[in-house]
Amino acid sequence: MTFAPPRPTVRSWLEATTGRLEALDLVRLLAVLGMMSAHLLAPLALMPDPSGVEGALARLAHLLTEGPSSTLFAVVGGGSLVLASRRRLADGDRRGAVTSALVRGAGVTVLGLLLELTPTSVMVVLVPFGLSMMVTAPLLLVPSRILVPLIAVLTAFGHPLALAVPGRVEFGTVTLLTLDDPAAVLRGLVLTGQYPLITWIPYLLTGVVLLRAVLRAQEQGGIRRLSVLALVGGVVAAVGAHLLPVLAAALGYATPGAWYTAAPHTGTVGDMLATGGVAVALIALALCLLPPARTLSGRIARSLRAAGAAPLTIYVLHVLATSVALLLAVLTSGGELSSMPWYVGGLGILALHVAGVLALGAVLAARGSRGPFEALLARVIRRIVRS
Repeated sequence: MTFAPPRPTVRSWLEATTGRLEALDLVRLLAVLGMMSAHLLAPLALMPDPSGVEGALARLAHLLTEGPSSTLFAVVGGGSLVLASRRRLADGDRRGAVTSALVRGAGVTVLGLLLELTPTSVMVVLVPFGLSMMVTAPLLLVPSRILVPLIAVLTAFGHPLALAVPGRVEFGTVTLLTLDDPAAVLRGLVLTGQYPLITWIPYLLTGVVLLRAVLRAQEQGGIRRLSVLALVGGVVAAVGAHLLPVLAAALGYATPGAWYTAAPHTGTVGDMLATGGVAVALIALALCLLPPARTLSGRIARSLRAAGAAPLTIYVLHVLATSVALLLAVLTSGGELSSMPWYVGGLGILALHVAGVLALGAVLAARGSRGPFEALLARVIRRIVRS
């Protein structure tokens, strides 16, 4: 008589996959640092004749961070929803899993609305990010085999839908002061804004599908194979997206704003493949270098991980710091700001912000605590969603 090995249960799956994915913390930190570079250094590349080392680094930052950093933040955010809901789903608490994700998204949205009232030069992403989390929340119950074609449909038709909107208006940010025109605000949030939901939701869903696959591969012992496949797939998608405009131009079919253009923040198929491919490739590379079974050791490494686990706190402090700097520049210039002081933009202020991130990470690692805003959000979720 032979005995078949017992089939893995939901509980055994949970026990095999509840370890923290420290690689994801590092990627999350990379996304936040990329957005800092896009806010503080990359704008110098748009100034007349940027020269010297700072000008060269500004051009490099503009090339590498304008688009991919916020996309990486969104894809990791979708994956984080999977990690945050896995225990509730494993316990069969589908309502609790969805509700906790909705509350998380609502909290981020409210924080974004408050943050956008500050006089900052940063294009705050928290409102579209939080709303995208709320839309994604019920989709956590939908199988990946349905989410994948949904991602493809949104990617293919999101940009044409935005172009077809009558009276198209670009909205940089949505604040509490702009809610007097609900139709225009809704149009900007969903289709025509800087970070429209039609673009951000596919990014979050990509993170959901990817992290589900990672957890499944982790349980089955195939994480290395999956990481390599995802890395190759992400690189192929990103490189292919950037080659499409070159090929179109060589064939004489180049059209500005066409579906194959890969310009950041356009929402075209080319843009989403390029930025989404980079995000998937970076997550996969991190998992190759730091698989789930391994943990970081050493004071610096633990500080980096702790900083990556506090993205909301870091982002809020970063935006507030840029707001204070901008106010100071306006006041000292007598209200006529004609140049960019070093503390508003440049390599020096970026270095100070990065140093602040590392210092915060060191404090959190030493105390073994979460970021203040992450802890507050978790407390709100626990009070609203009883477990």
